[in-house]
Amino acid sequence: MVVATAVSGLILVVVFLCPWRIESSNELQWSPIYQPPMSYERIYDDDYGQQGGSQINAEEAEIAVGILLLEVLALLTASGLLYVFYSDSSKQDTIS
Repeated sequence: MVVATAVSGLILVVVFLCPWRIESSNELQWSPIYQPPMSYERIYDDDYGQQGGSQINAEEAEIAVGILLLEVLALLTASGLLYVFYSDSSKQDTIS
């Protein structure tokens, strides 16, 4: 049970909790690994008041590999501790 939880947790961490370091501001933003961070912009036309449009811009960013590795290491450490805790032979139920 612990191994299955650890494997599914690794998949979720790598795919959905990927930290991206934005190049212009050097801040972290969380986004799926397959999609760089995006921002929604509303554009207003000076000539027509509030008529304008909207667009989605992709930010220039790169994956913060160090923080991603720390996430994976923390998950593996927690999984290892749970595995050791639950694998204690004195705590196992025996069928009589």
